[in-house]
Amino acid sequence: MKYYSTIELPDKKEGFAIGDVISFDLNDGEHFEAMAMQPEDGGMIFCAVDCLAEEYPMMRESGKQGDYKTSDLREILNTTILRRFPKELVRQMVPFADGDLLRIPTEKEIFGTNEYGEDESDDVTQWKPMKLRRNRVAFQGHNGAWEWYWLQNRLRDVASATYFAVVNSYGIAYYGYASYSLGVRPAFKIKNL
Repeated sequence: MKYYSTIELPDKKEGFAIGDVISFDLNDGEHFEAMAMQPEDGGMIFCAVDCLAEEYPMMRESGKQGDYKTSDLREILNTTILRRFPKELVRQMVPFADGDLLRIPTEKEIFGTNEYGEDESDDVTQWKPMKLRRNRVAFQGHNGAWEWYWLQNRLRDVASATYFAVVNSYGIAYYGYASYSLGVRPAFKIKNL
């Protein structure tokens, strides 16, 4: 495992390895670290080591129906939060298949299964670093407490209000009501240098 700042990314020959960590400050001064999780389509997926300092709801309105694609959090990630990232890093990002530069992890990427959320494709696998519970546990930026954080998967078999899969403060799968404000661990992909 190697640590990099955004101004000293590896050269083309070396590249990123799973477990490498990049460290930098967001434009507003909040410190941010992201770990290399998995290679994908000519790039490396990184996920925040800890949650952002500010918590966000998946859906701003209580009882709003929808999935991650129609969520308020997805919009916030790719506007408000993305603007906080250093421009030199944003220039290195590659969009995911849906065109987003930032997203949150899925339940299967964190746990390897879909215990609470809707099933995912067989192509989706658990990120190797997430096999260790310590990497599933995240801390919150404001006070350093263990944090619950959102996953993309809407709860299956729920007919009334919208619930989503989450990771609780002990790194265990659970679920939460979509209008609750919880932690956010942004994921992004950096193209191979």
